[in-house]
Amino acid sequence: MPATPFGRMLREWRGRRGLSQLTLAAQAETTPRHLSFIETGRSRPGRDLVLRLADAMEIPVRHRNALLEAAGLGRAYAERDLEEQDLRPFVDAVELVLRNHDPYPGCAMDGYGHVRRTNAGFERLWPGARSLTPEQNIDAFFGPGPARDMLENWAELAWRDVDMRRREAIRIGDARLHALAERAEQHLTDVPRPSAPDLTASPVVCPRFRFGDQVVRTFSTVMRFEHANDVSLHELKVELIFPAEPSAAEFFAMLAQTH
Repeated sequence: MPATPFGRMLREWRGRRGLSQLTLAAQAETTPRHLSFIETGRSRPGRDLVLRLADAMEIPVRHRNALLEAAGLGRAYAERDLEEQDLRPFVDAVELVLRNHDPYPGCAMDGYGHVRRTNAGFERLWPGARSLTPEQNIDAFFGPGPARDMLENWAELAWRDVDMRRREAIRIGDARLHALAERAEQHLTDVPRPSAPDLTASPVVCPRFRFGDQVVRTFSTVMRFEHANDVSLHELKVELIFPAEPSAAEFFAMLAQTH
């Protein structure tokens, strides 16, 4: 009996996670025999089992919906627009964080890198980013232009970003993420990968901006709605850039006063 679409998808996810049928069955509270029957199409899973399998494999909610649909079941997770009233309290919280973070740059992006919200500090450095598609944002950061010129350690950041995108695309198995990673790496064809950094020099990889003769050292953090049951909220990522030294804080304060 040929495998069903669900069976093929389940096997792909299990392989992506490096799990045996025995291990996955134990984590999802089923039997290896039943799991084998599901993968080969001899049995159909119920909704509860599909969700337990998705939990065990830490599948993102967007792809849990796809797994449920492949099993002939309805979606479990809504995908609302961020402008919808139901999401207003959560979006308000994001906007409050971004406003309070000014004069330091901050933005909120969806899972593909579409910039959905920004603060004034972000707009001062990257005006118009919200109007760009994820593909256009890739070109703007990785291609020749202001981003390359503004970041003293651009090559280090670009290669780290590509590596991260590759890992995420493999972890999730999303075709568009794969395409975005490919697009980013194509811009680096003639850019040598920097040598391994001194890991004792800094606790984190820090973006270093250059404005004229001044180097502005920063670091960034990310905030997420980790346990959201809505696709849009689950994928939303709030990135905040902080000054790494007093002179950087003074620079961003001065930039806010002059713009």
